[in-house]
Formats: sequence, C-alpha cells, structure tokens
Amino acid sequence: MAPPPASKCAAHDKRRPRRSASSKGYNAEHVRRFRAGVLERDRVCVVCRTAAATQADHWPLSKRELQARGLDEHDPRRGRGLCASCHSRETARHQPGGWNAPGPRY
Repeated sequence: MAPPPASKCAAHDKRRPRRSASSKGYNAEHVRRFRAGVLERDRVCVVCRTAAATQADHWPLSKRELQARGLDEHDPRRGRGLCASCHSRETARHQPGGWNAPGPRY
C-alpha cells in the first residue's frame, strides 16, 4: 500500500526536521550548571507555588536572547524553576510555535 500523498508540495511544506536538544545547547554543561542550579534554588514552582519544580526555564530572557546578547545562558541566576504544567503553559504563551520555533520568545 502506498503512503498518502503530501498535502503540500515540497516548496510549501513548512515541516522541518527537528534539531536535537544538544545541538541547541542543552548539553552536559546546561544540565550540570543551569538546570541543577535552578532546581536546587527553586524547589517549588515559582509560578503556581504548589507543585515541585521539575523544569528549569530561562527567564526573563530566553536562551536565544541571552546568546544574542553575549550573556552566559548556563548561569542559574538567569532562570527559574517551574513544574511541568506551568512550564508548558509559559512556553505556549511566550513561544507560540513552541520551544523548537525560530525567532524571538515574544
């Protein structure tokens, strides 16, 4: 059985291959310095203040904005701890295309 035809021609298909997290800078240094530092400091979600913080979120500038300004994106002072639910909601609000979308956070 043949696969279904594409809904758009190749020139207009906006789907892109996903880049890996490590290719975007979420590597061992990120985990060791940024994520560990943020979650050690913020044990409870700073948004809802009820759930445990399990996600380290760059804030108030995005990782991309920090890099563009030549700032250290692995510095835990540039992040906040969020629960998974609040992290998803905040990402959807500030990055309408998701964390994989190109362009600024707003």
